[in-house]
Amino acid sequence: MGQDVLLSEQENALIWLTMNRSHAMNSLSFDLVDAMLTKLAEIEQDDSIRVVVISGTNGAFCAGADLKTMLNDYAPGEPDILDRIVDLLTVVRSFPKPIIAAVNGLALAGGMELMMCCDLIYATDTAKIGDAHANYGIVPGGGGAAIMPRLLPLPIAKYLLFTGDFVPASMLAQYGLINEVITEDQLRPTITAVANRIAEKSPIGIARTKRVANESLDKSVADSLRDERLASRDQFRSYDYNEGIHAFLEKRKPVFKGY
Repeated sequence: MGQDVLLSEQENALIWLTMNRSHAMNSLSFDLVDAMLTKLAEIEQDDSIRVVVISGTNGAFCAGADLKTMLNDYAPGEPDILDRIVDLLTVVRSFPKPIIAAVNGLALAGGMELMMCCDLIYATDTAKIGDAHANYGIVPGGGGAAIMPRLLPLPIAKYLLFTGDFVPASMLAQYGLINEVITEDQLRPTITAVANRIAEKSPIGIARTKRVANESLDKSVADSLRDERLASRDQFRSYDYNEGIHAFLEKRKPVFKGY
């Protein structure tokens, strides 16, 4: 390939993954999805990395699936691009380390679905976001219709799903989908500051908390509370729990190790 479709840059405990298919608005091709899955598998095993940021190059976050691949001749049972994108979204959604979306421009269709899989979302004040599947006669397959109504009021989700419109990030921020809308020059420093605060916390504690929070909407309140209590008990047995308690009693900053 002429260029790397995925760029990575580690800053201390933070790593930036930048989708780099700017000629196609960073649409999700087989090679980009494969590169992201490979890199995320490496990151999961790398204890020096505690927070991941996903972004895109040249004024686009991600325009969704590379539609040209939809016309490929697939052998019986061969995964198509939707299968591979769903694999990626599943990994991102359940990834044990926090993932932040840095939405620096268009986030459409599968790009919006990828954004919604992330734990925190920061967007520039010029970013436009939309489901867009309806514009091409496509039914969402990566969570557009299944996940969006959990994150936005149902009438707003249906508006995006039915019209295919692209809306300003600020519109979705008022409904709580986006943590903050900021200028382009403030996107990286703002995310870096937040990520650095998260990276100081117990990695194993954050992973347990993330799992409980992710699964809570699919459980009754009683079941979710029981799950949380079990996760809390597991944390009691960790090095990080003991380190946190001792640091509090000794009036010092804890140094967590992730086990």
